[in-house]
Amino acid sequence: MLMRTMHSSITKVFHCKKGFTLIEIIIVVTVLSIMGMLVAPRLSSFLGDERKNFKLITGIIAKTYDDAFIHGNNNYLAFHLYEPGAEEGDEDREDVFLRDNAVSVLVRQEGKFIDHSRKSLRFRQFSEDFMLEDVILGSGTKITEGNVLVPFYPQGYSDNVIVHIRTGDDEVWSLRIYKHLKEPDVKYGYRTFDEDEE
Repeated sequence: MLMRTMHSSITKVFHCKKGFTLIEIIIVVTVLSIMGMLVAPRLSSFLGDERKNFKLITGIIAKTYDDAFIHGNNNYLAFHLYEPGAEEGDEDREDVFLRDNAVSVLVRQEGKFIDHSRKSLRFRQFSEDFMLEDVILGSGTKITEGNVLVPFYPQGYSDNVIVHIRTGDDEVWSLRIYKHLKEPDVKYGYRTFDEDEE
């Protein structure tokens, strides 16, 4: 009896006429292909050097926060923008301020800014595919060239800042540093502080 029931069940499965038609399968494959063509270029670029650079810059921010808090340092995260800026007396400027399209963590010693001694906080230069375009300070001031110093204090806070980064595929990303948070936030698109008020 059991064998007959099993045999009839197996026979029903193999002789079932229900399923997808060829047209339905072609439509599903076409839709998936179109979606893949739209998403793949953006995803592949983000998974390449862009992703590595975003991880690098967010890691430096978190380590700068930690170092200031744990060791009681006043650290200065320097965003050296893509446009270096023309300032009078360039020959008198400290070497750390002659950089462009880079980040570095600075400390003050004997009245001068110098690079932080920790290896994990060393100066990092970016390629043209990862441009530090501008910085918006918490006051609303927008800086488009030169250097921007963001202080990190031993009490466990910094300043509110948004950094706009233009990637190789000409897309803009916003990196947001929150005053009382260790981890920065990266979002696609050009963000401002006004959006927080809405």
